[in-house]
Amino acid sequence: MISGKITKLLVLLVIVTAAACSNKQTDQQYESIKYVKTEKITSVSKGDKLVFNGTIKERNLTTLSFRVGGPLTNLTVKPGDFVEKGQVIASIDKRDYRLQVESTRTQYAQLKGEYGRYKELFNDDKIPANSFEKIESGYLMAKTAFENAENQLLDTDLISPFNGYIHEKMVENFQTVSPGMPIVSLIDISKLEVEISIPENQLLQIKNSTNNYLTVKNAGVSDHPLNIVSISEKTGKDGMFRMKLDFDNDQSLNISPGMSAEVTMICNNSKTGISIPSSAVFRDKNNNCVWIYNNSTKTLAKRNITLGNFTNHGKIEVVSGLRSNEIIITAGVNNLFEGQTVKPIEKPSYSNVGGLL
Repeated sequence: MISGKITKLLVLLVIVTAAACSNKQTDQQYESIKYVKTEKITSVSKGDKLVFNGTIKERNLTTLSFRVGGPLTNLTVKPGDFVEKGQVIASIDKRDYRLQVESTRTQYAQLKGEYGRYKELFNDDKIPANSFEKIESGYLMAKTAFENAENQLLDTDLISPFNGYIHEKMVENFQTVSPGMPIVSLIDISKLEVEISIPENQLLQIKNSTNNYLTVKNAGVSDHPLNIVSISEKTGKDGMFRMKLDFDNDQSLNISPGMSAEVTMICNNSKTGISIPSSAVFRDKNNNCVWIYNNSTKTLAKRNITLGNFTNHGKIEVVSGLRSNEIIITAGVNNLFEGQTVKPIEKPSYSNVGGLL
């Protein structure tokens, strides 16, 4: 009878031990399953929208100077003043230039009369050609001197060539200036420009852009139309092409040169492509790779991919290696291994915040 009890105890001990081992294996298997963040691949329009940062600049910045010299008598503008096209910005003392006009006018009038009389005699063959040529030469010299004196008198006024603002004043009133000496610099803001830098691999896309828009956050301006002005023929030292775009300025826009801007370009490109979070990419033996999640086996497989350009919101273009509807791992990719069993992290329901229901 004792032997029978011992046998039952041994059988019971074996069952308990087996159950404990089974539970331990289940716990270990459960603990080996890692939770991962996943994303399903979708194809989107490729290159439809490109965004660049730039800086607002004036269309023209012109330094104005006199073509004649003398003391200034009417320089009253200051930096920031608005001037209209044709407005006198500064003047030079006209006294000597008026005297020069009167002197050359008298000589010109005298020689003009002589030229008329000698021309009639020459036409009637009453004087030789060489005599007439001397009179004609003197007349033309006097005429040129008179016209030059008149032009110099006109040049004593410095005229604004366009509507704009005084940017800098280089001299002071009553100062004696020489021809070509900078007087003021004038900026034309009837049109403003924004300059952006373009990488080589996006140049062709941009040349096919159909609509371009400007956003200046500090001025409260968004989606203002832009026109392409020029694209540089070669890259700068940074390996980037320079593009200039302009727009008609309106005082209601409150945009000023020097402001930071954002340019959005809508490109005419019917191709589609795939973009994935850059956090999904890892390097293995000089290859760019991602982890593909198999929904049937719940395991991972490594896939080599070819990358393109960075796009918006931290994503990068995939040229080859991925297809639509495949599932990739987007976080912690360097801590995973081939064939590993994982479980996707379920996205919380918007109607069950915190999973309380």
